[in-house]
Amino acid sequence: MEKRSQIIALRIRVVTLAALLAAGCARGDEPSPTRIIPTRMPTIAVAPASNPTPESDSGWVAADPGIELRTLQVADIVPGAMTPVHVLRLDPAAVRLRVIYDPGAPRPLRSWVMAQRPLAAVNGGFFTADHTATALLVSDGTAHGAPYVGFGGMLATSPDGRIWMQPLRDEPYDPSVPLDQAIQSFPMLVYPGGIAADIAEDGQRARRSVAALDRAGRLLLIVCPTSAFTLHALASWLATSDLEIERALNLDGGS
Repeated sequence: MEKRSQIIALRIRVVTLAALLAAGCARGDEPSPTRIIPTRMPTIAVAPASNPTPESDSGWVAADPGIELRTLQVADIVPGAMTPVHVLRLDPAAVRLRVIYDPGAPRPLRSWVMAQRPLAAVNGGFFTADHTATALLVSDGTAHGAPYVGFGGMLATSPDGRIWMQPLRDEPYDPSVPLDQAIQSFPMLVYPGGIAADIAEDGQRARRSVAALDRAGRLLLIVCPTSAFTLHALASWLATSDLEIERALNLDGGS
């Protein structure tokens, strides 16, 4: 089963950049732990290397004004192996963020990409077995679902295009604030000020995807395509990396 149901999109002049937010966890009163879900794009196993290569970094590569790509190979996440991390860094002034949600016609991420023609796509928020979002989701000004209370975070945009992220533990959802697009997920990985979240180490490694804002206010989409990071390790690495992350929210991993 591929994850499906929700999509974020960002527009850059005539180019569409989309971050597909979809996931698969059961609804509950408390957040469930991240779990691995089979997809047609299988998880890449991390194989220990007898002589792992030194940590490498492509540096920031400009793809278009306001769009930068970077690929890192990170050491010491899995003993004896290098862990790839892909980062897309976006100037909010150059993009438009959209969340597209269609629980009545769920589809794999690849289908969303073919339909929306985005520059990039990534899975994101969680949904139930009947493809209903487990938290508040706002698509083109229309709200769906109920907000998380006391945990998780929200990535959102205002009608004038401002992008922000708030930890719902400290900044609860306010229905009086107009939202153009929004999606909620959990857990927060980095709290405002670049502080790593205090997440218990459970040893559960999985593919990870992250939405983050850096200290300059740029939006980062971060994908860890191998089953290497635990949530604890990911929060620690994000907070201490040179990505200058101000706050970060765990998405649903996968494609």
